[in-house]
Amino acid sequence: MSVEDNSLESIAKYLELSLYPATAKQAEQKLRSIENLPGFSINLLHVIDSTNLSTGERLAGSLFFKNLTKRKWFNSDGSDYLLPKEDVFKIKAEIIDIMIKLPQNLQIQIGESITLIAESEFPKNWNTLIDQLISKLSITDFFVNKSILLVCHSIFKKWRSLFRSDELFSEIKLVLEKFTKPFLDLFLELDKLIEINQDNEALLNIYFENLLLLIQIYYDFNCQDIPEFFEDNLNVLMTLIHKYLNYQNPKLINLSEDFEPDILIKLKTSIIELVSLYVSRYADVFDPLIESFITTVWTLINNFVTKQQKFDILVVKALQFLTSIIKFQKFQYIFQNEGSINEIIEKIILPNIYFRESDEEMFEDEPINFIRSDLEGSDFDSRRKSATDFLRELKDLNSELLTATVMKYVNQFLLSNNNDNKDWRNKDTAIYLFSSLAAKGSVTNLGVTSTNVLVDVIKFFTDNIANDLIGSNNSHPILIVDSIKYIFTFRNQLSKDQLLSAIPLLIDHLSRNQNTVVYTYSAITIEKLLSLTSFNETHTPVFNKQDIEPFMNNLITNLFNLILLHDYTPEKLAENEFLIKCIMRVLIISEDLISNRLSIIEQLLKILKITAKNPSNPKFSHYTFESIGLLIKFGILKNNTKKPPTNIADIDIELLNKFIELVIPALLNILSDDVQEFVPYTFQILAYLLEIYPIDLGLPETYKNLIKPLLSPSVWEFRGNIPGITRLLITIIEHDKTNVIFNNQEEITPLLGVFQKLISSKLNDSFGFDLLESILLNIRLQYLQPFINQLSILLLTRLKNSRTEKFVKRFTLFFAIINISSGPNLNLPESFIINFIDSVQANLFQQIFVSFVLPTSNSIINLHDKKIINIGISKLLTNPLFLTNYNNLQLQLIQQLIKNLETYEGINKSLTSNIIQTSLTGNGNVVDVSTTQSDFDIDNSSFGSQFSKLVSINNEAFDPISQLKNNDYPQIKFTILSNIKAVNIEVLNQLSDDFKNSLKSLGI
Repeated sequence: MSVEDNSLESIAKYLELSLYPATAKQAEQKLRSIENLPGFSINLLHVIDSTNLSTGERLAGSLFFKNLTKRKWFNSDGSDYLLPKEDVFKIKAEIIDIMIKLPQNLQIQIGESITLIAESEFPKNWNTLIDQLISKLSITDFFVNKSILLVCHSIFKKWRSLFRSDELFSEIKLVLEKFTKPFLDLFLELDKLIEINQDNEALLNIYFENLLLLIQIYYDFNCQDIPEFFEDNLNVLMTLIHKYLNYQNPKLINLSEDFEPDILIKLKTSIIELVSLYVSRYADVFDPLIESFITTVWTLINNFVTKQQKFDILVVKALQFLTSIIKFQKFQYIFQNEGSINEIIEKIILPNIYFRESDEEMFEDEPINFIRSDLEGSDFDSRRKSATDFLRELKDLNSELLTATVMKYVNQFLLSNNNDNKDWRNKDTAIYLFSSLAAKGSVTNLGVTSTNVLVDVIKFFTDNIANDLIGSNNSHPILIVDSIKYIFTFRNQLSKDQLLSAIPLLIDHLSRNQNTVVYTYSAITIEKLLSLTSFNETHTPVFNKQDIEPFMNNLITNLFNLILLHDYTPEKLAENEFLIKCIMRVLIISEDLISNRLSIIEQLLKILKITAKNPSNPKFSHYTFESIGLLIKFGILKNNTKKPPTNIADIDIELLNKFIELVIPALLNILSDDVQEFVPYTFQILAYLLEIYPIDLGLPETYKNLIKPLLSPSVWEFRGNIPGITRLLITIIEHDKTNVIFNNQEEITPLLGVFQKLISSKLNDSFGFDLLESILLNIRLQYLQPFINQLSILLLTRLKNSRTEKFVKRFTLFFAIINISSGPNLNLPESFIINFIDSVQANLFQQIFVSFVLPTSNSIINLHDKKIINIGISKLLTNPLFLTNYNNLQLQLIQQLIKNLETYEGINKSLTSNIIQTSLTGNGNVVDVSTTQSDFDIDNSSFGSQFSKLVSINNEAFDPISQLKNNDYPQIKFTILSNIKAVNIEVLNQLSDDFKNSLKSLGI
């Protein structure tokens, strides 16, 4: 590769080629191949700054630069730069000066790059950043100010979601000391300029854009605590803020635009967010000013907003503000009398829950977005949901008065519908009003748990809704959705028989109703019904597989038909995750009832093949892979067991081989096509198929062919791959039972290279321990002997130089696992762990054991790890080499074990039957995961480097004493005490009276 590849001219040429489809991929690859060269990143920044190039080339460069900083600024641990350090220093010195000169579209990209760099660098490694930014602020040039303030806000807004800490407050304090004066100066100057330029639309827009950013930064500065500066200047600042909450200017509102919020709407929305923060967090300071803001917000909702969608977020924030105010006893009088309640319902509640034409357009044109915004408990706020929350808060003030008033309006809307559904909007409003009134609290993931005793939800359903569920009277699709959603909302109030009778009607809507919202809400409701559990201690599922058996095949068929309706594009097919989630839920509850597993897997693989062309919906993909995992798991396991098989008799070998023949080629295609979003899931399924494959049958040829690719450095670059590849590699090692593969230096060296990479990473070191344990316990020591000393050096160097609390705990667990797994007829000799550590330096074992292992042994809370560690270290008391070389440690070890057992006694007394402990190894739950609850739900809404575990095929943490249950304290205590009893009585006599008494109380 020549130096010229890295020149300004070459970079510009590659960027130009990236603009054309025919050469874009090749140009991207070329840029990626030279991005690590010294000078590339700073030259790229200079290319973006060059006015001699086309806008397209500069924009392509800015996007590549932003992605470069995201990928390459720091390594995964944040401990060192991946880019040349000289480039890093030059970029930090020049980037702000370059950004402020760029056109707006380029400013945005470079501004985001500065934010990405600041996430890693500020304030520790870039303590001049705030000074650099402030120095560019101007009292006259608000075009430059806008770009600077935008960067500032993008850096500061991270404070909003962070937990309070000394480090966080130090950072905020550092910024405040430098920023508050220019902040106030800009605020006051903007106020003057706005007054002077009331009729200059262009200037007003740029001034209000700056003002908006100042309000957002105001929130950033106050999100954790109220700084002294803002408390001292509260009246000055809040007077200005109140002024702009009231501010009107027709030049800042475009009445012909329905969707995009104007700058004035955005400003008022941010002001209400800020005021809401002060009401909720600093009411003692803000109290004298609250009432004036209540009046203004009330007036704003009534007089300023229209039904246009661009006002939606403002209305939502305003309603949330009023909802929070009701909780203050001092202001409750405003909302309590009959006149104010009527005004609230007529002027605030009804206008904001009424089904608008824009809502109907969204219902028809963007059905999935409509559902997401309509579902309570979703991340999408809507006018309806916010009005509902406001109404429910009002209900708690005077339930009888509000219920009577609201029911008056409900009955009026029902009567105006005349039972012929012509004016369906009125009936929809009535149902929505009633549902809001009837539910106590919000509709959570579990549904409504209690209702308003003053209304009858069952009678209302029978009288007003049931006919629409059946679909009689040519019900409008929105009323059908209302009927389905009513079951969804009040499923806990309906009896099992009522719900069971509703399921066929819901399934019917999956087959005959082509309206997307109708059939999707049906799928959502079925999924929720099937995941219903009782409210007793056992949380028993309401529906079992016998309940669902009569409908199962029809239900699955209808759901697949609906998904594959849109198989013409991967994006459209994957749009509706609710359908695939319903399939997954059916598979969970049906377990061994499904006879056509292979055909269902074929359909799922077809779906994967299509969506792999453009993975666009992470939830859809996740539920698809979970469904494949469930079909494999329940299909090959005999005796209806949910646990991993322990012997060949538990497995349907014939079906397992069919699964392997069907699934593995499809998974290998995903790997060969490098569908990065799917790769982590692929490794998990490949690992599970091998885990359940009998070890006695050896390692299938397909997996032998995977070994070299798995050991190549490139596949370990993506964080999301690491858990799955580690799991697969461990399973391959276990299935190479006779060391046919890993029996020479050529094969073992790359395997240990992977271990070295993992153990050096603070993020991934636990996977390094998992891999090392598998290597030591499965590969014969004669093949490993040349590497043992180096392996020990790697571990102990990390322990000495860059240990974390997590690493020390995991090292202690490793120590115990290896000690338990060493002895006669085992792969490792009895004193392996002692020799392993002492191979680095004579008598080093004592230092490591006393400084790390013993103190850590009592700090482990997790039952799985606690059991292994205590039994593992107690086994040293019967180890000949320990007794010979380290007999001076016996007393200290026994004393620590006594302390640990006393702690164990306390934990044992507080244990309840439903505690689920999770191992710190990251390998999963110790007990079998219930597949009838919400464990399968995922929160991530976008693909990325994060690993998503498949619950359906979750593997348990490695346990060398699995025959001893983690919560079997009596047997654990017996095992540890047996090892203590084996000690020479003279050693026990050296114990203090307190320790002797403790031993007696423990049973010795």
